[in-house]
Amino acid sequence: MSQQQGWSNPGPWAIATVAVLTASVGAVYAGLIPATSAPLLIGILLPCSLPQLIGGIIALKRGDILLGSICGLFGTVITLGAALTLWQLVVQAPQPGAFTSEVMGVFWITLFIITETYAVGFGRVSWLLLAGIAEVGVAFMLLGISTLAGSSSAGVIAGYLLLIFSAFCIYASTALLWAEHFQRAILPLGRPIFK
Repeated sequence: MSQQQGWSNPGPWAIATVAVLTASVGAVYAGLIPATSAPLLIGILLPCSLPQLIGGIIALKRGDILLGSICGLFGTVITLGAALTLWQLVVQAPQPGAFTSEVMGVFWITLFIITETYAVGFGRVSWLLLAGIAEVGVAFMLLGISTLAGSSSAGVIAGYLLLIFSAFCIYASTALLWAEHFQRAILPLGRPIFK
């Protein structure tokens, strides 16, 4: 008789997809690749939303409210939302000035606030996870400033912060994956700040 096994930790899978999308989006915002390649981000963002959303549901089912909530936030609002708004800008309104961008400033600033509140929760797990989540929140704030104030330098800085966050996600995903696979910590994530 086979023993029924529960769901595994979806964190490594979901976090790895965040690394892919933030590297791609960050490279565009930082100006490292031409802005004309931005429409291709739709094809990156849409499939990246699925592992985050599924991973979030699995995490919630396993009782991990923090991972489930942030995966759900990234998988739906951030990733899927960015893909759909990019689709609207590229396909539905290709004429310059067809849409004004103020609502996206509100979008990014709101995500900054939410992300920073989630970061505090990760301080109960690891100082490194708290710092990584807080760092991407700053990138969201700068994207909001860039959109609302028309500051291209804020957008470029945000792009570089997204690239840093992508590297953080690769590290965190690998640390979690290896810890689950080898049944011991291989890469350190740091101690908790809060008890």
